[in-house]
Amino acid sequence: MKRALAGVLAIAFVGLMAAGATAQVPFFQVYFDDDSNGSYGETQANCGPVNTFQNLYLVALNWNMFVVAVDYQVVLPPSGALLFVSDTLPTVPGGSIFLGATPANNSSEGLAISYGLPRSGFSPMLITTMSMLWTGACNCAQGPQPLVVGPYPGVGKTTPSGVRWPDYVEFQAVGMTSMLCPGPVSTTTTTWGGVKALYR
Repeated sequence: MKRALAGVLAIAFVGLMAAGATAQVPFFQVYFDDDSNGSYGETQANCGPVNTFQNLYLVALNWNMFVVAVDYQVVLPPSGALLFVSDTLPTVPGGSIFLGATPANNSSEGLAISYGLPRSGFSPMLITTMSMLWTGACNCAQGPQPLVVGPYPGVGKTTPSGVRWPDYVEFQAVGMTSMLCPGPVSTTTTTWGGVKALYR
């Protein structure tokens, strides 16, 4: 009897560990690149040439559900390095309606989007393409400058969120930070013995 109980407990423990390992936290991230195949990678960039346009891509990742609405804001660097021009929502089946605009320099703007038909969050989901203009205020000598995805303002939320289909439950997500002028990564030449000495 004890062996059977131990076996059942072991199987239950392995099942719980597997469920925990597959759980992912949904998040929103601003990317500086898109390969036109829905593959995004660059979350950091240096200043672009003054008076040239730059597309930024806001993407929802790890949702692992069907989504019928999202709301968020993107707080741009206070330096004014990027000037917001427009939002372009992707063409989706059933269409979409929106309220607001993505960038928020004063934390009073944000964007809420509702979709006519559920969108799949099982792969990276493009929320909007933001057309931006590089200004003369972009100066990497000022150091790193964050672009932060935050909550939709004025409704008491602390994180960006999305609504699941078919039960219309609202989920909170993590708003990630992208970076202008990330700066060089500090490195130094050393030996393997020097590295080991750091941990003695």
